[in-house]
Amino acid sequence: MNVRMKVRDRVRTSYRDIYLLPSFCSLGNLFFGFLSLFSSFRGRYAWAGFWVICAATMDALDGIVARSSQTHSDFGRELDSLADAVSFGAAPAILLYFWALQGARTAGLFFSFVYLAAGVLRLARYNVRSAAQPDRRFYTGLTIPSSSMFLSSIVFFHPQPLDDRRSVLLVALLALFLAFCMVSTIPYRNFLSFNLRKRIDLRTALLIAILISALIFYPKIFLVSFFTVNVLSGPVTALARRFAPKAFRRSAKKEVSLKKAD
Repeated sequence: MNVRMKVRDRVRTSYRDIYLLPSFCSLGNLFFGFLSLFSSFRGRYAWAGFWVICAATMDALDGIVARSSQTHSDFGRELDSLADAVSFGAAPAILLYFWALQGARTAGLFFSFVYLAAGVLRLARYNVRSAAQPDRRFYTGLTIPSSSMFLSSIVFFHPQPLDDRRSVLLVALLALFLAFCMVSTIPYRNFLSFNLRKRIDLRTALLIAILISALIFYPKIFLVSFFTVNVLSGPVTALARRFAPKAFRRSAKKEVSLKKAD
């Protein structure tokens, strides 16, 4: 009886902890994912990629707002995960199929599904490990929003559907590579592990200004370049760590000392 009452109280508490801003961002994320699916079915691939990018922006705001305002909740985590499965799993997989793999027929469906399955598995692993992961500076494996942003930036850069076999083969191999990165144990740096209330120095402010300017004046080139670097950063860093471990140990010690100084 006592166990039932404890479970019931926990469910009620979790249900009460529904915060406005994070939930609004998660629903905005879901809405843009829905628009991306609709655009893919209508053959508007540039818009489909653009809506995924908007969904990723809302997802990033969700995490930043929740951390900065201390409005974490079990309900918010589950809502965010469900929205991510649609916006960064189903929407990019459908976009990938109609934009590039439709001509491959059954093989195109296979590669699109592999990408979707890897993304959902990545979400499930994150949900299980997130509560017991003290270090938020790194993720295990490529995150599904980063993977979908990379694909969407490519489509946004070249919205014309692909029809030659070589391009289709490259996209299929790219889908497999992204799927591998998502389910791998390669560490990826979390670029959004900051707090809105934390002070920044002039160099950081200048870097933010440069990034915003590049995004405004050269959006297509910036998005493709930035997320290509993001996707490759994990494997490249892992290889460098393996072949040059001493340099990385010195870098890690320096980072720890700087963190203690802060």
